[in-house]
Amino acid sequence: MALQFTRNANVYVQLVDGAGTHVQAWKLSVLDGFSFTQSINSSEITINEAGSISRRARLLFNDSLAPVEWSMSTYARPITDTSITHCPEEPLWAMMLGADGYATNQYTSSVLAGASPSPATENINTPANGTNTFDFSASNVSSFSDRWNIYFGFEDTGNIQFYKLDSAVVNSVTMDFDIDGIATLSWSGFAKSLSDEGTSVPTDLASPITIGLTDTTNFIRNRISTVSLTRTDVTPDDVYNIVLTGGSFTIENNVSYLTPEELGIVNAPLANITGARSISGSMTCYLDNDQLNSKSGELFADLVADVDTVRNVFTLSLNVGGETASTPRVAFELPTAHLEVPTINVEDLLTLEINFHGQVSGGNVDLTDEATIVYKS
Repeated sequence: MALQFTRNANVYVQLVDGAGTHVQAWKLSVLDGFSFTQSINSSEITINEAGSISRRARLLFNDSLAPVEWSMSTYARPITDTSITHCPEEPLWAMMLGADGYATNQYTSSVLAGASPSPATENINTPANGTNTFDFSASNVSSFSDRWNIYFGFEDTGNIQFYKLDSAVVNSVTMDFDIDGIATLSWSGFAKSLSDEGTSVPTDLASPITIGLTDTTNFIRNRISTVSLTRTDVTPDDVYNIVLTGGSFTIENNVSYLTPEELGIVNAPLANITGARSISGSMTCYLDNDQLNSKSGELFADLVADVDTVRNVFTLSLNVGGETASTPRVAFELPTAHLEVPTINVEDLLTLEINFHGQVSGGNVDLTDEATIVYKS
């Protein structure tokens, strides 16, 4: 019997250089519910003649392969190793933010580099003792790198099977704030092709980076998450103290693919194309009208009464896992967030749903400062 069970699955991410030579591999630990699939686009021609004897046929043609679609979930797990904060899902963040290189704890991009005064490479992250900060400084590109591969390995003893997703990209990631749960990231993306890599572990995956996978103290508890919210487009600044009951944070690259349409062959995806970068999310909280302490009721009152401001500006910091030093946590920093008017939900207690969006400062669309992601340990 050679059946494959998802319980035996491991996921690997591989980076290669411009010549396709192996650079580094990472091992991920994923949750149940992952998927990877590739479909085909086809066209149909039907023939249906009139008469006592007619031709009633149907012909099907394979036109093109659709991009591979994949999805998986991982826990967010910061950990300090040799005085540097890491997390197992680091390579996925690097893919999301446009990296095409790696050396000594740092992910880099060469796509935007080279023109004076740009350096030879652009750093994607800033690793340090206690923090590891990821930003969007190299993400304003028309196409993401083809240097990343994802392997799904089913490694049951005596029954190994590997599948490769070639030239993979990350399209979106979402973190949900379930108050009773563990901080979880939901990833999805595409790849150019899917291939069967056989029944042995690929040589390039023999010694992957596995930092944080076996540690049991680096899980993040959502219950102690906090939010800091300050409106900066008014004088003086308005500060709101809000205790969350839930929420989410989402980054979208809106990737699509160019595929040729030549006749007589099955066309394959040619290149990925990035769309508008979208950073958004929502927060839920109880409607608290304690005016002395600037609670959520005051935020609702201020926003619903403001009919003159078309784009408000808030400094927003979501601290998933709280703010206590030396504990695993992740902060999403939005220096110029725009908030929609909150929605009141009538339940046992009145609650607010507050939607927010990461914006570039000053409305300058050439910038990439909508948000930063800071892992802390």
